[in-house]
Amino acid sequence: MTFEFRCEHVGVTDCKSATTAETTDDLIAKVAEHALAEHGVELNDTLINYALSTVIEK
Repeated sequence: MTFEFRCEHVGVTDCKSATTAETTDDLIAKVAEHALAEHGVELNDTLINYALSTVIEK
């Protein structure tokens, strides 16, 4: 199974990034790296939980 996260699903509509991973742990690591590098945001537990609520399983 693959998990996918898109910034636009959490309200960052000007970012078309789609991050995928085989596990949610790997996905969160990739999303955290992207959030910091591209948006200057460090993910905390609240943001991680919100991001996970929008993840699509493929």
